[in-house]
Amino acid sequence: MPTDSLYRGGDIDFRVISRRLRAGWQWVATSVIAVTVAFAVTAFLMTPVYRATVVFVGADAGRSGVGSLGSSLGQLGGLASLVGANLNPGASRTEESLAVLRSRELTERFIRDSGLMPELFHQRWDVKSLAWRQGVTHQPTLAEAYRYFDERVRRLSYDKKTGLIRLEIEWRDPAKAAEWANELVARLNAEMRARAIAESTASVGFLEKELAATSTLDTRAAINRLIEAQINQRMLANVTREYAFRVVDRALPPDAQDVVRPKKLLMIVLGAGLGLMLGAVGVLLRGAVASDSRAG
Repeated sequence: MPTDSLYRGGDIDFRVISRRLRAGWQWVATSVIAVTVAFAVTAFLMTPVYRATVVFVGADAGRSGVGSLGSSLGQLGGLASLVGANLNPGASRTEESLAVLRSRELTERFIRDSGLMPELFHQRWDVKSLAWRQGVTHQPTLAEAYRYFDERVRRLSYDKKTGLIRLEIEWRDPAKAAEWANELVARLNAEMRARAIAESTASVGFLEKELAATSTLDTRAAINRLIEAQINQRMLANVTREYAFRVVDRALPPDAQDVVRPKKLLMIVLGAGLGLMLGAVGVLLRGAVASDSRAG
């Protein structure tokens, strides 16, 4: 067996490895420098991405005075559920509202109303002509914009213990990231307000018809209490701007140095490590090939 073999007796000979690396240190150094520079250039050329965060909690709209309705709901049975008279939604209301926030309908409407298609697909947009670039055979659709926004731009987290909800928007423009985060919460509150008003109005109309057709005093009294509760809920929705969620901490534009990605220092360190590994492997393989050639 040649004296320069990496293996002796079935074990790796680290002395040979050390000797080859010392002999080929220039190759290793060149690899480290080249890969590190490549990673550094890439890091500095990449467009920085910023993160704006808005923190909010469930506003518990329409929950006050629910306890007095317990007997009314019991008397009316299925009629109460038909008009949505379970006025103690708890976490279900919050989860429903968050589902609406994530929904394709609300997101696409936000993208369309805010004119975000050129923003999201800026590489295909011609700023001078204000049209999609010539040669773009496939213009992006709202469905594609929704997927991109949901997967790459928006992050939503809900801590059930504290009730705190965090909506994060990651974008290359810090001011727009904060603007979009705040606007989404405002739109969600407006959407949930509109839904509550429509539901309460429909419920009151239905209950008034049932009241006119009912002669039992107890049932009429229970229906009247439900009508009153629905009217109160509609009033709250009309006058409460933060109907579904109350903002605890509005999103503000992050500072210029608060970059989410790329992490330049991390990329440079990773480049140096990768360059060291590639250089070492290359030197060892080169030595192994030379050793086999001499042995042959």
